[in-house]
Amino acid sequence: MRISHREHRGRRGKTKNEKRNQLAPRTPLPALRSPLHPIAWMLWLASAAGLVMAVQNPLASLALLAVAGWVTAVCRQPDAPFRLPLFKVGGFILLFATLFSLLSIHVGETVWWRLPSAWPWIGGAYTLEAAVAGLTNGLLLLALLALFAAFNQVVPTADLVRWLPPAFRDLGVVALIAMTYAPETARQLRQIREAQAIRGHRLRGLADWRPIVLPLLVGGLERAMGLAETMVARGYGHTADARLSWRMQAGLVGSVTAVLSGWLLAFWRGAWGWGLMGGGLALFAALVWRLGRRARRTRFREQKWRRADRWVAAAALFPWTLILFLPMDGFSYAPFPRLTWPAINPLFILSLLCLAAPAITRND
Repeated sequence: MRISHREHRGRRGKTKNEKRNQLAPRTPLPALRSPLHPIAWMLWLASAAGLVMAVQNPLASLALLAVAGWVTAVCRQPDAPFRLPLFKVGGFILLFATLFSLLSIHVGETVWWRLPSAWPWIGGAYTLEAAVAGLTNGLLLLALLALFAAFNQVVPTADLVRWLPPAFRDLGVVALIAMTYAPETARQLRQIREAQAIRGHRLRGLADWRPIVLPLLVGGLERAMGLAETMVARGYGHTADARLSWRMQAGLVGSVTAVLSGWLLAFWRGAWGWGLMGGGLALFAALVWRLGRRARRTRFREQKWRRADRWVAAAALFPWTLILFLPMDGFSYAPFPRLTWPAINPLFILSLLCLAAPAITRND
């Protein structure tokens, strides 16, 4: 069968375009804004982390660990800066916590073996209850780590920086630049390696890194210059000289000193220490609010509080209402003196599923 000249050109051009698309490095998708309000995400994280610390039950930790994984899988941003290898990190945390508790806590009725009591720290009985106590603490730490990792992967950093107090605007800009530098560098390194691999470059030794390190360094300098030009073009730094008065400086130093002193005094004086720490926090918040009134802040795009945000906030606070009405005996767990199955109210375990509301309301 004979092919016309036009069809031949069309086929040849299509083949070249396909090859060009295959050889071109894949560019990442632009960052998407979180469909939920950052304040709703902060309430979700504070409620979930507070439940882990307040309940300290392995069944609750496992439930919150599953909720964190569900929320991460559904709501994760396409260019999230950090992905936690949960299985590797979790295995290390559980193993270390179990071994540390087994070596340091020599209490329990189910004894595995004994070492001479004269041996410092490791001498004594090695019990099953101590190992389970360490495993429980490891689950608690792993649940907290999974919750914070989920929060880091679902909420864009820029959204968090926008909701910092106006008094910390410069700190927020520095934190935003610092947190986005590593992901951008890793993304550029991946693109450079793909481009060099297309040219036939292979990494066999230290000398082979030169064609990769030099473009990476030049690209970093170009990004820094572009960022500096963008900040100057938007007027960053061109503000009136607003130095802190000596009264404001003395107030900030005094409030921080009162918080630290109250925290130390709370171990001996109780109410006096908590009162001093609360007064210091109130004074610090008032001074930060007054400093924030000097800073003018404008937003290109306002993020409104929607119905989905109200649902997420209400669902995050719902398990706390059960804690207020249900007896506390069904929450805490201790394997001593003899190991028993952890008991917890089934209604409370079901209420923890409310924290998966962000995954359900994502498309609302």
